[in-house]
Parts: sequence; structure tokens; C-alpha cells
Amino acid sequence: MAKAARAISVRDATHDDLRAIVGIYNWAVNQTFATIDSEPLDPEEAAAWWEAHGKRSKLLVATDESGVIGWARLFPWKQRGFDVVEDLVYVDPVHQGRGIGKALLNELIKEARGLGYRTIVTTIATDNRSGLKLHTTAGFETVGTIRNAANKFDRWMDITLVQRSLEP
Repeated sequence: MAKAARAISVRDATHDDLRAIVGIYNWAVNQTFATIDSEPLDPEEAAAWWEAHGKRSKLLVATDESGVIGWARLFPWKQRGFDVVEDLVYVDPVHQGRGIGKALLNELIKEARGLGYRTIVTTIATDNRSGLKLHTTAGFETVGTIRNAANKFDRWMDITLVQRSLEP
């Protein structure tokens, strides 16, 4: 018998979601190449990270009846004055493969347009095939590779920069 699909909703994150967000992120730090970070966020860093989200930022969560199962954020990219925003998308490993990342990324694209950005970018570890596929499917194109950008799990890895125009 096939499992019934669980209803997923995407909404703005609240401070009460921070613990679940950090839990998903720290799992990715410790277990995957989804982030180049090699040290988990501690509670003080998580609080500072939360406070850094301002007017032209967005933090979303995906939830089902079990609670927060994924999160995504938009954050101004690198320099003040650029009309470029960076995205991050993370999904709890138990819930991967259910379209949660796609739902979060599609909502981020809408939010980025609404915030007035012209371009959305992200940097993805080249070994993160699912992250690259997610973004390619959503219309992002590869614009460059940073070779030997980070050392994690005792090996050097490359980072792929992808972007998508938000022009109508």
C-alpha cells in the first residue's frame, strides 16, 4: 500500500522555529557537502544569525504535521548596493525527495522579486548534485566555479556559482 502524501506548507519563519532551523543546518554541516561550513552553529551564533535578517531578507520554513522540515533564506549578496540576493535551501534528511526544496526555492524566487531584487544567486558545493539539480530545474545557470574553495572532511572542494535573472 502506498503512503499518503503529507501536506506541506511554506510560511515565514518565527523565532520559535530557530531551534529546528539550526538543527537541520547543523546536521548538514556535520554530515554533508551542502555547506562549506565545518563547524556547527552554537546558540550564540544562531541568535546573531537570526538578528542579521533585515528588511531585504527573508527566512521561510516548510512544515508538515511533524513541525519544521526545511528552511530557506534570502539575504543580500556580498556587497551593499547590489540588487543581488543569495538563497539557501535546506531540507531535513528524513524529508528529502518530497519536493520541499522546490517549494521553498519557488517561494524564495517570488519573495526576491517582491523585494525588488534583479538577480538571485547561490554558491553550491560542486559535489552537492541535488542542490545543483534543484537550482538548474528552477532556471538557474552556472556562471563560474571557485576551485579548491574549502577544505571539509579532509578534502578540498570546489564551489559552483549559479544565478537566475528575476527580470520579467
